[in-house]
Amino acid sequence: MTNVHNNKKTVVCSVNNGRLSIWIVYALLCALFLAIGDALVKNAPAMHPATIAAGRVFFSLPVLWAIALVNGIPAINGDIIYALLLSPPIEVVALVLYMRALQISPMYRTLPFLAFTPLLLIITAWVLLHERASLSGIIGIVCVVLGTYSLYFQRGQSLLVPLKTVFHDKGSLMMLIVAVLYSITANFGKMGVICSSPAFFGAIYFTIMVIILGIWCACADSIKNIFTKNIVVIGLTQGIMITFHMLAVAIAPVSYMVAVKRSSMLIGIIFGSIFFGEKNLLQHGIAALIILTGIGIISIAG
Repeated sequence: MTNVHNNKKTVVCSVNNGRLSIWIVYALLCALFLAIGDALVKNAPAMHPATIAAGRVFFSLPVLWAIALVNGIPAINGDIIYALLLSPPIEVVALVLYMRALQISPMYRTLPFLAFTPLLLIITAWVLLHERASLSGIIGIVCVVLGTYSLYFQRGQSLLVPLKTVFHDKGSLMMLIVAVLYSITANFGKMGVICSSPAFFGAIYFTIMVIILGIWCACADSIKNIFTKNIVVIGLTQGIMITFHMLAVAIAPVSYMVAVKRSSMLIGIIFGSIFFGEKNLLQHGIAALIILTGIGIISIAG
């Protein structure tokens, strides 16, 4: 009887360990498809960024609504209206700037600035949600800042040169603005999830974004361009990315999953070197690892 009991425990442990480890695979696949989507945007410099953004969001809707309908309509707090009215317009501007930054600047000079979002969240969360940073969060911030700074630093130059470079490179500056905007919308997103559910809020939120982006696209370009081959492929990568995102967060802590997902930055830098001839891969790769370390500390320990 004892042997049978022990065998049962072994089987249960092995199943649980497999369940815990599979989320890492899902998170890495999520990061991979996010990086592929970014590289495809980089490879489409002639397309209007609002059109790319519209396609990227539109083709993720089937996945989001399927998950929302399976989970059912939750109890909804009336305060959700603030998140749905205030956040989507900001998110749309951020996404269009994101697309444009990828188009005009090297990936190693744009993607790392998304790491400033958790850093800035410490400030915006304190203002909007009255949440305070821990010591580990501050250590993570230092890693993110040092890693980003090292992307621009070269031997023999003044310590202030990298700071000046950020403001002279339009793509870097745009992505820094994106990080600021995302640090604001993330708080509204948390508010929306608390007032409903992650799946329901995500489906409604992205639908509102598609409407806004559709109007922008119609005014600046043409709605039919959303359904061109290149945009469809970009949109499908986003849909696949969100699928793996949802699979991962279903079985892992969100902070852990997001920390692994941010490895898309390192994958994107590698793609930039392979497909677009961006140089200094070793320096930029080390800088990205420092930034990822900071993100991990902020997300997991903070």
